[in-house]
Amino acid sequence: MNKNILITIISLFTILNLYGQDNRKYWNEGELTWNDFKEKENTIGVSELKYFIGYNTGKQKHNDTTILRLKAFCFTDKNLSWINKDFKNKQYLKYNQVIFDIAELHKRKLQYKLDRINSIGEAEIRFNQILTNLSNMVNKFQEETNGGQKQEVIDKWDLIIKNELRNYNNVNIPQFNKRNFGYALHAGFGSGIFTGSLGQHFGQTFNFIFGFDFTYKKSILYLNGTLAGDKVAKDYISDKNWYQGQHANVAIIDISYGYAVIDKSKIKLSPFVGLGITELSGINKDNKEDALRNVDYNVIFGLNADYKIRKRINMIPSVLTGYKENVESSIRARLYITKVNYFDDLSGYSINLTIGLCGFGNMLKLKE
Repeated sequence: MNKNILITIISLFTILNLYGQDNRKYWNEGELTWNDFKEKENTIGVSELKYFIGYNTGKQKHNDTTILRLKAFCFTDKNLSWINKDFKNKQYLKYNQVIFDIAELHKRKLQYKLDRINSIGEAEIRFNQILTNLSNMVNKFQEETNGGQKQEVIDKWDLIIKNELRNYNNVNIPQFNKRNFGYALHAGFGSGIFTGSLGQHFGQTFNFIFGFDFTYKKSILYLNGTLAGDKVAKDYISDKNWYQGQHANVAIIDISYGYAVIDKSKIKLSPFVGLGITELSGINKDNKEDALRNVDYNVIFGLNADYKIRKRINMIPSVLTGYKENVESSIRARLYITKVNYFDDLSGYSINLTIGLCGFGNMLKLKE
């Protein structure tokens, strides 16, 4: 009996290329039968169980959340596993089943470790530790059973390993708490109008908005920028003149504080207030070397409404931070209003509505 069981570790992609799905048997498909082995005659040794253990990146759905996870796998290859037909009996079948149980146990232990790593490099360290432990346990089992010849020792190991398998029966996704700090990036398009005398001289704007959110619990710091195009609707004559039909640029920068008054599974509503900087610029047709530019600093206020469309938990630690992340993607509608007072005869409110996409993330902390 050959005491060395070949343990081949290969990536998922290599497996897909080299082995057909029909040749694999996973532990949860039931106990081994002799149909899972090829018969050999006149061989040195009694049997050999060829199994493969490793891990790969996988996705799974849990309710409305997609979970990205390092997934451990283990299976036996039916084409490569063999039995000397002269020893095709219940004792040797159970002997090989215990080896398969040992491999499954270490797959579950590997999954437990993979779910709790703190860096992507740690995954390979944990895998090598499990692989060493697996090899040592299989070798010990083979030695104590004398290659499957001692029925009472096989039965003893069978009970021990089955008890350990029950201890790792449910290697569930660990429970995490969201850390207090969060971050988001968003961008979108929309439109705006001016009121008052500004609205008499300037038309509707086409807006592009982008920005960042930084959160602590339900408090939010917004940093946003809006770039917009506009046209002069009516001449404005002063020390610097705007002429009808002339193109104008509008920029709004705001730093504001918001609070999530509603934050449910699908909807998040966050009113905000802060400082808005509004700039109106263009080309001075009377003196092209002297650009037209008006700037005003004033209060900005409004409401962010997020409709959450996708949730994702990334249990693979980030290469940059080492943390696991919870990410929510949403469609964001943003209504923001700021008072603009360039001159007594050129003032009013800038009212804007944009719709775009937002990606919000929280670092996760293991509950255990």
